[in-house]
Amino acid sequence: MSTARPDWPKLAPAPRHLPFSHAFVSHFGNPLMQAACLFLLFALMPFWAVMPNVDVTSAWRFRGELDVLPGRVVAVEATSFSEGGSKRRRGTTIQRIEYAFEVQGVEQRGTSFGAVAPPQVGASVEVEVPRTAPEFSRIRGLRSAPYGPAAALFLLLPLMGVVLASVAIVQSRRWLRLAASGRSALGRTLELKFLRRHKRRDHYTARYEFEFDGAKVSSERKTTNAALYEDARGLRVLVDARDPKRHQLIDELPVVPQFDSVGRLQPQATRKVLLAAILPTLILVGYCALGIVLLVG
Repeated sequence: MSTARPDWPKLAPAPRHLPFSHAFVSHFGNPLMQAACLFLLFALMPFWAVMPNVDVTSAWRFRGELDVLPGRVVAVEATSFSEGGSKRRRGTTIQRIEYAFEVQGVEQRGTSFGAVAPPQVGASVEVEVPRTAPEFSRIRGLRSAPYGPAAALFLLLPLMGVVLASVAIVQSRRWLRLAASGRSALGRTLELKFLRRHKRRDHYTARYEFEFDGAKVSSERKTTNAALYEDARGLRVLVDARDPKRHQLIDELPVVPQFDSVGRLQPQATRKVLLAAILPTLILVGYCALGIVLLVG
């Protein structure tokens, strides 16, 4: 292009200083990361309702050799939890069973859960006690919490959020590398072709080119931002000097980097940093609190 844009100066030599605020907003303020955070936040709700009532500790507490001791039921209570069932039929009620047993003449007590017929108070039971951790126990065939380890499949919900967040971080890292070390070029639109209207938005295929180190580089991408490609001033392009095919139109980035008149990368506004921090902060607090509840429990 023969005409430069005043808002697109020649960038300062690489590597340019990357302000923390820009890196933070790029990582946590882009739409994909915000969607991942929302997914993780909503996954936290069933976690609080279910996970504290899942017997996850038995996976390691009751491994190895167990002593089986005689015990007796001292109290039985129907819980609000159930197992099995369907939308039309309630499952079997899970019973909370308190029991007592003796270890070397000293009475010990414990609580177990199971979707079983409620036993009579005073009924005999077999109590399992790990030899390496005698402070724990359970009635044989039952568990130490209302739900068994299979209910931990709820972990798949936040796992999907983690996958989305990982993809978002890979994207933002690529954008940040270009912002810190890329070179500027000015492109022009060759063709803007309408594809379809979907969800009240017009979708296009845009072909464009820019000149870099005396060679012309052309590319094509799908977009919903027709106005960007119709801008007579040209397209602002960040180019990887090692491979010009690896470039980015900065006005299509979720977080547009700002450069001053001499090409230095500028910090993001404090308001944007605070907005980007809201969901990650809620998730960090929520999951840390849940972890503490699970460990203490």
